[in-house]
Amino acid sequence: MFSYVKMILLIILNPMVLAGLIISYYFLSRYGLENYRQILGNPNIYGILWLIALAYALFFKHVYKLDSDKVDWWATIKSSFGHFLMMFVTIIIACSIYYVANDNWSSKIDRYARNQKAQDTLPTERVR
Repeated sequence: MFSYVKMILLIILNPMVLAGLIISYYFLSRYGLENYRQILGNPNIYGILWLIALAYALFFKHVYKLDSDKVDWWATIKSSFGHFLMMFVTIIIACSIYYVANDNWSSKIDRYARNQKAQDTLPTERVR
């Protein structure tokens, strides 16, 4: 049990996950879910997110050459794409959870129940 809690905390406390949660909160509070697809359709957003991931990789997550103290800059830049992907997936999941949590499910269930009730009262025999 403790290992599951530790694993969840390690995932949530990852800086790229935290950045994704902060960015998704900013998107939702500033623009709302109505403009969410429009924001993700803008290619500048992807560039900004990748620059954030690149800055994190360059400043904090250097990849060193084997058996050396020298930084492998090409591998560090390539690792920024993994950080970008982690941040982007976090943004998508956080906004999806917000949508599911704030959707008006009771009205949809009521509408479905009314539709089922109306179908139950329809005549089943074919009239000629």
